[in-house]
Amino acid sequence: MATLRFIVLDLKKTVVAHINRNLSGNIFSSLMNGLFSELLALKALHFNTDSLICDCNLKWVLQWARNASVRIAEETVCAYPRALQGLSFRNLKENQLICAGPLELPLFELIPSQRQVVFHGDRLPFQCTATYIDNTTQVHWYHAGRLIETDEESGVFVEDSIIHDCCLITRELILSSIDIDATGDWECLVNNSYGNSTKQVEIVVLEMAAPYCPAERVINNKGDFRWPKTLAGITAYHPCLQYSFNSIAFHNGAEESKAWRKCNRTGRWDEENYSECPYSQEVTQVLHAFSQMHINLTTVLEFSRQLTAYTRGASHFVDKMDVIYLAYIMEKLIVFVDEVEDIGDALIEIASNIMLVDDHVLWMAQKEDKACTRIVRCVEHIASQILTSNIQAISKVSQNIALEAFMIKPSSFTGMTCTAFQKISANSDKSVMRDSGSWEANNHPDHNLNFKCNTGNLIGSLMSSSTRDNVTANPTFIETQTFGT
Repeated sequence: MATLRFIVLDLKKTVVAHINRNLSGNIFSSLMNGLFSELLALKALHFNTDSLICDCNLKWVLQWARNASVRIAEETVCAYPRALQGLSFRNLKENQLICAGPLELPLFELIPSQRQVVFHGDRLPFQCTATYIDNTTQVHWYHAGRLIETDEESGVFVEDSIIHDCCLITRELILSSIDIDATGDWECLVNNSYGNSTKQVEIVVLEMAAPYCPAERVINNKGDFRWPKTLAGITAYHPCLQYSFNSIAFHNGAEESKAWRKCNRTGRWDEENYSECPYSQEVTQVLHAFSQMHINLTTVLEFSRQLTAYTRGASHFVDKMDVIYLAYIMEKLIVFVDEVEDIGDALIEIASNIMLVDDHVLWMAQKEDKACTRIVRCVEHIASQILTSNIQAISKVSQNIALEAFMIKPSSFTGMTCTAFQKISANSDKSVMRDSGSWEANNHPDHNLNFKCNTGNLIGSLMSSSTRDNVTANPTFIETQTFGT
């Protein structure tokens, strides 16, 4: 309810008169210049409205109140613009009352406002109503970027704007016989000296014998979705599936997340979007959560330890997104290698664990986002981060990856032989190397992949590797590469 109250005090007659006017049901945002010029005895003014616009059109009120010694009540506050919202009008300076900046409308509505699905030949009226700021305020209709004017042959009628009580402006659009070309967004644009503001509504026009997209079942990494038979031109929505490990997220009062698919005009499923839905696999959900965590110098070490421990079960990772998220996380961690000790070792072990993932899953991750290439580059980057004038060589080994790097001057480089090998005891089961769970239970330093580089021959490289007294060195594989000038 908006109330405009005048208190008139005439000291000469020692009579106090109150004039109260109830403006319930009206919305006013400004006051017409000179509105109070006939109220010569007015001494105090109090007006309340949720849509009061404090701009240059009210500058006259401050000037008039000062000249006529009229007190404006403290409770009269600005609703717009947002920069002055909540401020008492009487405390404003005249230079604060300006007509500039973005257009802010206390009221702007489109009826109907939701998408309209109609048949060819139907009649559909629209009404656009907005706050009437000043005499520069205009309302126009657009379709597909084109200004719409009355076209009787096409059954399109744009009525003249109607101004209600100097407060609101309305303009109606009537589509008396809708054609297929009417499909798309219809836009109401309100503009004045401040700028423009728009609202739009979508119209979907169907033929009388419109086709349907068939009912279809879609299984992806977001779950099992059963899409119903859907009319052509309609977008179907499906609630995201709930899983026990993330059910809390669905009960926090937030709006229910949904997937959607578009059935095009020919009756074929077209665009689709499942991005709002959680992953169906808990592993992917957890790795996604890891990827969203903020990492800094204080938290990076504990973060890397937790991720290393989690990826030891990588043989059970079945979604390409698992590998893609890990590649992204490793790229976040690599920047801390030269600042936090042990991050390089953690990255090597994480990359080694990723190699336990099924080859087909790795292939899909590589095809989707070059995830494997990015992981290898992270491992390679460890050397460039650590090698300095003080650290001339590094050697890091893990179950599936070994890294050895040297700082060598080009002028002194004559050649190098690098050998990758793995040692197991003579009576051990070689299959232990292919099972991550068994490896964890029987973790033995000699089971790690070794990688040695030197300027000697292959035999010297193997002989120089350390062995335990009670273990017979039986290389499970040897791969040698020689580099030279």
